[in-house]
Amino acid sequence: MDTMLQHMRPRMQRSMEEFEARMERIMDVKIQAVCKRLDAFELRVLESPCPTIEVTTFQIELTRLRSYVDALLAFVETVPEPTPEDEVDEVVMTTLFGDTMPPPDPSREPGKSTRSSEQTSAVKEARQAKKREKQQIEAA
Repeated sequence: MDTMLQHMRPRMQRSMEEFEARMERIMDVKIQAVCKRLDAFELRVLESPCPTIEVTTFQIELTRLRSYVDALLAFVETVPEPTPEDEVDEVVMTTLFGDTMPPPDPSREPGKSTRSSEQTSAVKEARQAKKREKQQIEAA
């Protein structure tokens, strides 16, 4: 067994060294390809002309945009004139409710839940009616 290991060990070391050398060559080729692409990209960026903007054109465009913003932000004080329909609606509301509106239904106030037995019994009856209808449909 020892003699076999003595013969195999140098072969394994040699194959590992060959594998490492081959991997280094492959990595060198890939690194060189990436470097060539980076160099080409840098050349294209450096050779491309920078976009030039005339200062006067820029200032004109800026003043035009400022005028648009000022127009949008300007507070227009216009009081809408009442239409005849509004006056009729106001007369109807005053006739129905007078000068004061009726108080809201206390059961409809936010945060309050109704706890009446009438409501629960009505819900139960509605559920039972739906259940009966389903049973009749299934029986048919």
